[in-house]
Amino acid sequence: MSSLVQPGRTAVARAELVPRPAHEALPGSLVEADVRTHRGVTAADVMTRRPATVHSSASMWTAWGLLHHARVRHAVVVDDHRPLGVLDDRTVALEWPPGPLGAHRTLVHTLLRGRARPRVRSGDDLGSVARTMLGAEADAVPVVDRDGRLSGLIALWQFAELAAGGGREEPPRGSAARPAEEG
Repeated sequence: MSSLVQPGRTAVARAELVPRPAHEALPGSLVEADVRTHRGVTAADVMTRRPATVHSSASMWTAWGLLHHARVRHAVVVDDHRPLGVLDDRTVALEWPPGPLGAHRTLVHTLLRGRARPRVRSGDDLGSVARTMLGAEADAVPVVDRDGRLSGLIALWQFAELAAGGGREEPPRGSAARPAEEG
């Protein structure tokens, strides 16, 4: 039998508690954020300005094509430039109808039934945006102007980026709010 400790010796003479610095978090624990550094940051400061959009009368097939080809996870469902809700790739996959033509016949607005449809204003502070997202259990919300017209989209990755101190010019590939590539 093998041992990492040589016979006749002890593995540790004594255990000492080494205090962790206050700013260092234990794995899996929550740490208090320094809200003073993000005070005054609004939804308009962190939103994706040109999110993927799909008209409410479009088919589920069209919405899936948009999400897939633009490589985004969220599309804002709009009617007359006003957001009705946010559709994500998971919802489309889970609600996919049976049969070869089901997705062509299912309209996008029917996928929003029974779901919370939160939205935030471009001037709202990030604390308010976070509370709205938590209250609706949404991982993305549309940002609207004073007239209720779509201005952008905020997804959870923007909060993660802000918490991490920024440093990215664009969301990671496949992110919820990655703008469609122009070409």
